[in-house]
Amino acid sequence: HAMKVRTEQGTLRKTYLLAIIDDATRVVPYAQFAFSETARDFLTVFRQAVERRGIPQRLYVDNGSTFRSRQLDLVCAKLGTAILFAKPYQPAGKGKIERYLQRVRQQVLRGIDACHLQSLEALNRHFRAWVEGEYHRTPHHGLGGLTPFDKWAQCSTEIRVAESDLSDLFQFEVERKVKKDRTIQIENVIYEVEAVLVGETVTVRFDPSAPPERPRQVVYRGKPVGQATVVDLAANTRIKRQQPTQSIAFRKLEDPLDTEPDHV
Repeated sequence: HAMKVRTEQGTLRKTYLLAIIDDATRVVPYAQFAFSETARDFLTVFRQAVERRGIPQRLYVDNGSTFRSRQLDLVCAKLGTAILFAKPYQPAGKGKIERYLQRVRQQVLRGIDACHLQSLEALNRHFRAWVEGEYHRTPHHGLGGLTPFDKWAQCSTEIRVAESDLSDLFQFEVERKVKKDRTIQIENVIYEVEAVLVGETVTVRFDPSAPPERPRQVVYRGKPVGQATVVDLAANTRIKRQQPTQSIAFRKLEDPLDTEPDHV
């Protein structure tokens, strides 16, 4: 469901609508147009949906690469949400979201004013006004004549809200092996970590919406061991490297983290 929207550079780009609908009430917890439909784009929508309407028991998604994501698996595991994948070539299971998208085409996109296509923000502002002002407040034949908003209100006691900070629950996790110059690369950005991690595989945790220059948390053997910071390439080339031995690297990492004394 694409519309061409003007970018900040003045060019026209294809957009994609990413939407989540509640099966029981037909409420749309969140939806937005984006310039791509990657796993990261969907997780942005999913996070907004959880913030606004609570944690779903189950997330029913398509079989595309957007949803076959390790990051989505991690997030759902933290939330306690089961992921269900639609069976190929069985569109009946996606009937509710497809009917919703059809309404979007007919009532929002058809004959849309050019002013709403001057930026992605303008398109999404126009779209959300329709969702909250019209769609949620229009009686739905599948709800016995109730509006999605009224049906949601009836089910409000069943909503499960997040008890933890969503910024932590929705963090990305990637594994990287630390190079001899104590650097790792994430999304074409080079970061520097502690020298004792040279040669080791670490887990890096970060908020995908944060700017790349923000430090990333480094985890080794399940324990936090500092941060990865954007490297100063000029300074990095002047650092004298000393490869620590395996035993020294492990001892330096573990001693400050252990709280129990050693026993013989």
